[in-house]
Amino acid sequence: MAAGLFAACGPGQDPVPVRQDPPATRESLATGGGEPGLGRSPDPTPLTITVLRVSSAAGGGDAILVADSAAEPPRHVLIDAGDDATAARALREAGLRTLDLLVLTHAHHDHYGGMDEVLDAVTVRAFAFNGQVRTAVTYRRLLDRIEREVPLVIVVDSVRRVRLGEGEGATTLTLIPPLSTYLGADTDRGERLNEGSLAVRIERGAFSFLTTGDAEREANRRFSARFPELVDVDVLKLGHHGSRDATDRAWLAATTPEAAIVSANGTTHPHAAVLALLKGRGIPLYCTPQHGAVRVRVAPDGAYHITTELPAERECAPGRSQ
Repeated sequence: MAAGLFAACGPGQDPVPVRQDPPATRESLATGGGEPGLGRSPDPTPLTITVLRVSSAAGGGDAILVADSAAEPPRHVLIDAGDDATAARALREAGLRTLDLLVLTHAHHDHYGGMDEVLDAVTVRAFAFNGQVRTAVTYRRLLDRIEREVPLVIVVDSVRRVRLGEGEGATTLTLIPPLSTYLGADTDRGERLNEGSLAVRIERGAFSFLTTGDAEREANRRFSARFPELVDVDVLKLGHHGSRDATDRAWLAATTPEAAIVSANGTTHPHAAVLALLKGRGIPLYCTPQHGAVRVRVAPDGAYHITTELPAERECAPGRSQ
């Protein structure tokens, strides 16, 4: 099944089947709060993108669960896994036994540290990453385990499209290749690891979402120059946990988000300058330290709304240790 999932990337391949849903009317952004039970959606039809609240001393970690319940069978993708058991717990609470695709944006522990727990919790059919070289023991152990246990391993060195279904309302994931400058060098330097982050665009109908891992300015300039149509989105997960080295005026001009999400620890991140930049531009911002898990629910035609685990009226705050 994993091979079939990725076969949709190539020309002339049959996409994975999807159930057709009635058309929905695109709506303006609506916000809510206090949503109970982020594991299962009460609405059986939408695509849901949940930015989980993970805890980490390093920035804050990322873990994004993508669930398309309109696909037949339903499809589930996890982008990064933080460095704790949050992602694995979310998969168990959702009743999942299989993950169709696990994506690692780059080789930082606050993005891959929770993947061992994920592999313990579910069967993973396919794994995609940037091919980054690093001899950190935990990273090498993870890759060795994935090589043994996951049937399909993809190094994203070109644009790869993964369709979770077929028809007008189907969800498409686009894996955008990273800046390759530092991928071949064994390094623990944070900015070099960050700049090698791959990006993931998620589309359904008229809706689009983008996450770029911890990509900083050099990687963002390349994304903007080489893939301008792929980084122009409705909802942007800010890079590097809301750090000033990842989000600036040029990047917001390229991505033009209607709303943005920060996954951070609330201690070192997000940065005050980024919060001020988003506020000055009138872009609604949701931050996991204040809002808990943040969920984007998308109808077949792309109408979407955002709900939060904790009250949405809370304001994002900069990391306390800045």
